[in-house]
Amino acid sequence: MFNPTKAKREKMKAVVGFIGCSGSGKTAGALLTAYGMMREAYPDLGEEEIWDKIGVIDTEHGRAKLYAGTTFGETHIGHFLHIDFDPPYSTQRYDGAVQAMKQHGAEVIIVDSLSHNWQGEGGIVETHGQMSGNSFQNWGKLAPETTALVKTLTRNDVHIFATLRTKQEYVVEQNSEGKSVPRKVGTKPVQKDEMEYEFMLNFSIGIDHMAETSKDNTQMFEGKPLKITQDVGRKLYQWLELGVDVRAEEEGRRMKLINEVKEISSTNGDAAKKVAEFEFKANMKLDDFPINLAQLAIERLKEPSSKKEAKK
Repeated sequence: MFNPTKAKREKMKAVVGFIGCSGSGKTAGALLTAYGMMREAYPDLGEEEIWDKIGVIDTEHGRAKLYAGTTFGETHIGHFLHIDFDPPYSTQRYDGAVQAMKQHGAEVIIVDSLSHNWQGEGGIVETHGQMSGNSFQNWGKLAPETTALVKTLTRNDVHIFATLRTKQEYVVEQNSEGKSVPRKVGTKPVQKDEMEYEFMLNFSIGIDHMAETSKDNTQMFEGKPLKITQDVGRKLYQWLELGVDVRAEEEGRRMKLINEVKEISSTNGDAAKKVAEFEFKANMKLDDFPINLAQLAIERLKEPSSKKEAKK
């Protein structure tokens, strides 16, 4: 069931949160970081082609489009891909918007904002309020919504940035008179409490546009506050690319197995017939065999004749 292997650093896709109050610069920070990543990935492309690889799923009444054509420092914001994402803000529609961006060639997708999925029209909180029955049990019924959202963020083979609004967080304490009173303890993102843990990197951005990290798996941005520029995206892309390209390795191994099958079948008539049977049963050509099927073909072709007869 389990097959332990040696751990090795792999290439990864970014999952980054930009957390802050209105006006802190979440959207601008996400756009600048996305640009830095794509400029580092494609140094020979023109500006228009770079921005064609960046998409914004906009739940904020189209406000992200206000940034197109503006300049932040040395970076000019171009004409990125854009989706006006109206309610309902269901998990299924968020995933549909991500898929649409992928189909149009976006490699960095900015979800602006993810908070609407939690506390917006058609979001999880509203859906919970409309459910009949036990309130606590209903939260359990909605758990698959969060699971599906996490899959959208982490399993789409693109870089995902998500902005999250913040709200004041309070705790209830007893005062000197023994009365329970609320006390402000800071801010928290408007989303399910555990959602922050799903990101590899979280920037908490203040109203002064300075960012600190509340979580940083890269360990590159910890410490003193920083202003988010395209340089953040450039460094992030370099860190992501340090890993092993597992998909490229797997494809190389797959092609090696397929070429071995071709070599065996090219000089052996019985082996060629066997390969034709494999293709018929799998309903695919040899060149399309996945690794496990190519490996099985090799094993069957190399079996001693006595074993082949026994299988019959």
